[in-house]
Amino acid sequence: METDIARGRRTGRPDTRGSQELDGHILAIATRLFTEQGYAATSMEQIAAAAGSGKQTIYRRYPSKEDLFKAVTGAMATKIVALATAAETTYEDPLTALREACRASLDFVSKPEVIAIYRILIAELERFPALIDHTIRAGSDPYEGIMRRLLQAARNSGRIHGGGTTEELSHALSGLVTGWAVQKALLGQRSLSDLSERAAFFETAWSVFLRGVSGDRAV
Repeated sequence: METDIARGRRTGRPDTRGSQELDGHILAIATRLFTEQGYAATSMEQIAAAAGSGKQTIYRRYPSKEDLFKAVTGAMATKIVALATAAETTYEDPLTALREACRASLDFVSKPEVIAIYRILIAELERFPALIDHTIRAGSDPYEGIMRRLLQAARNSGRIHGGGTTEELSHALSGLVTGWAVQKALLGQRSLSDLSERAAFFETAWSVFLRGVSGDRAV
């Protein structure tokens, strides 16, 4: 069935708001098809048909399937950076902000669609190395930048001590919080799909981190 957004395109080029809604609709459809079918099995024609849009509407925005997939991964990267930014700007105490950012990131990377995108990136790495570079620039680098700022601020305020360089601490913390969960999910094994199970795992990982950097068991 043709969507309201798609029907709107017949009356002329959409205004700014309409264009943004159409972009969001196309990305949502593309994300669903990529995660359900994989990168190779998904075509621009399929995405256009499922979105209720003409192929030229898609190609005008995204000249190739790789460009569209980059937009999908970029949108996901923007979400995780936004979660970390929200924590950084909401909490005055850097350690509390760090905790909330890490908790949000565990919830985010545990989503089936995020794991599916990870699998595609791994599968297509040799053919399209630029996809990985794009994802790192759009998501991993900004996210790690926030983590390092919060860790340094926690050090400066005396909330944590020791533990190597700020960069090493950031990598170790990410490994504790999300590394195991992502690894298990990528291998197709059940991993922290239940909210209470995920919360319990996070409390354990966070307490291990705190014992390593401050000797405390809780914030």
